[in-house]
Amino acid sequence: MTEFVDVAIPANAQAAAEGLGLTVQRSMTSGTWIRRLPRDEAEIAVECLRDFGFSARIADNSSAAEQPPQGNTARGA
Repeated sequence: MTEFVDVAIPANAQAAAEGLGLTVQRSMTSGTWIRRLPRDEAEIAVECLRDFGFSARIADNSSAAEQPPQGNTARGA
């Protein structure tokens, strides 16, 4: 079974990530992410982005505390 992870990237790395064929999601609250990549592809993407001069990191999906909110969630009072 393939393990899926998310990759956090800086906003200015969006064009480089899209140039690699990755789909980037941007949000004012949670930042810029590449969502649900197989771990081996994510490791390659991180190395390619670092070669381009951008910092990127893999966010382990097993830690829910580290993950930004998924989608639009409304918080009531």
